[in-house]
Amino acid sequence: MSKAKVLLVGMGGVGSIAAYSLEIAGKSEVTAVVRSDYDTLIKEGFELQSCDFGKVDVFRPTNICKSVGEAVSKHGPFDFVVFTMKNTPDVQPLNPFIEECYHDDLGIVLLQNGYGIHKAVLEEFPSAYVISGVTMISSTLYGRTVKQVAPESVKVGVCDNGKTDYGKQEKKCKEFIELYSTDKNDVTFDENVNYTRWRKLVYNATVNSSCALTNVDIGRLELFGGIDSIVRPAMAEVLAIAKSDGVELPESIMEFMIRSDDGEWYAPSMLVDIRKGNYTEYQVILGNALDVAKENGIAAPVLTVLYNLLHVIQWRTMEEKHRFTLPEKRPLPQDNFKIEFK
Repeated sequence: MSKAKVLLVGMGGVGSIAAYSLEIAGKSEVTAVVRSDYDTLIKEGFELQSCDFGKVDVFRPTNICKSVGEAVSKHGPFDFVVFTMKNTPDVQPLNPFIEECYHDDLGIVLLQNGYGIHKAVLEEFPSAYVISGVTMISSTLYGRTVKQVAPESVKVGVCDNGKTDYGKQEKKCKEFIELYSTDKNDVTFDENVNYTRWRKLVYNATVNSSCALTNVDIGRLELFGGIDSIVRPAMAEVLAIAKSDGVELPESIMEFMIRSDDGEWYAPSMLVDIRKGNYTEYQVILGNALDVAKENGIAAPVLTVLYNLLHVIQWRTMEEKHRFTLPEKRPLPQDNFKIEFK
């Protein structure tokens, strides 16, 4: 029996464990698209320090490419494309990547943070098989070392396109679950993707954002008073917005998320991005949720402040990465100055 061909875009903390899970399950041939860490992965491979798989000195996926186009030309067509790259639509939308590998039977797996991330995909590819993957894993990449401190649990469900028979969409989704499942991880079919996305947002929109803005891990955030002053009020706003969207989350989820990294000085993903000088996923994590709040008339002052501060930091990062150049003389409001991207 031939192996399924899986294209995986993004070999960070989540992507590396996903690639390893797919490879070790033995039913997939993984082609990874890697950008900044390409040379490291080719020459040295990644070291995994995983609570699920133990210590793996050197790991490389079957194939490694620098772009989706190169991957398709050398190893395509693919049965699934799995996006584990940072979801930053304000910087790099997913749809151009999808265009390069798309065909009618392709499974598009969004193993990424955020809420409502499938909508832009279905706007351009209305009959696509879009699969939502929500992972709880606590895994980070530093240098060539991937450290995973919490067992991988993944909820996988259908983002119904409303055009293709739902049974076919569910079948495609369950095919991916079969490829991804090992005796170490917990990968299950999720009938309510919307609920699961909001549930994870209780952590990401609050703990993740607060750690990023204060430049402290969750342990220090708690010891320094940030949990009670920032995180809990923000979590209450997430629950209120979710309820307006038809999702009733129990209040107990707040304490569960706060305690989810107990025993570790854990730095959440956005904090890692800030420390590396990378872009953050503030738009899909906070911005999309605030769009729902605005539409449904829900007040969210804490989340709004977190969003606006992260927005400024995102633009600071764009300037540092030379996406635009500012004039030597500071423009004033009456100058009607507009930033032009390179």
